[in-house]
Amino acid sequence: MVLALKDVWDAFIMLFIVLDSIGNIPIFYSLTSGMKASERNKVFLKSVLVASALLVFFTLFGYPFFAYYNVSVADFKIAGGIILFIIGIEGIFGRIEAEMLRSEDLAIVPMATPLLAGPGSIYMVMYLNNTFGLVPTLLSILLNTIAGYIILANSSILLGKAGKNTVLVVSRIFSLFLAVLAVSFIRSGIEEALRSMGA
Repeated sequence: MVLALKDVWDAFIMLFIVLDSIGNIPIFYSLTSGMKASERNKVFLKSVLVASALLVFFTLFGYPFFAYYNVSVADFKIAGGIILFIIGIEGIFGRIEAEMLRSEDLAIVPMATPLLAGPGSIYMVMYLNNTFGLVPTLLSILLNTIAGYIILANSSILLGKAGKNTVLVVSRIFSLFLAVLAVSFIRSGIEEALRSMGA
């Protein structure tokens, strides 16, 4: 039971870092700046639910689809690690261009995807499912859905008390962790690929 709880916790933290709900606060708040608080919260709720639905879909069907085409776990680690590393670097240096995005339905594009359920988080849930199993992965998605909505729904309070700069600093720290995690994935994937080739 302790091991299972640890798996859920580890899966939750890894996905939380990739989703970066805290780092998305300034972007999401900017995109919904013209809305009333109740309307903004509805948009936030829709965005996290749509993003979670996408993550559940790829958890269940993403890896089996690619496995059918002989894509190995090592391939996933290397490719996913590169994606996460790029996202981490972009997060460290800022994602100003994301603040300029506009859409007819902000809750879906760009908020649900690609800001929440982007390539990095999609890869992450497939990796978590392969590493920890289906139940811990689904629980991590559920917990991150709840945490993400609570964080975004209280974004005005967080921005007011902590300030935009503080939120951005926390986001940069998360992005650094993500970049380090990505390097670990790439290294592990290369090691597995070399072992499979008998090197």
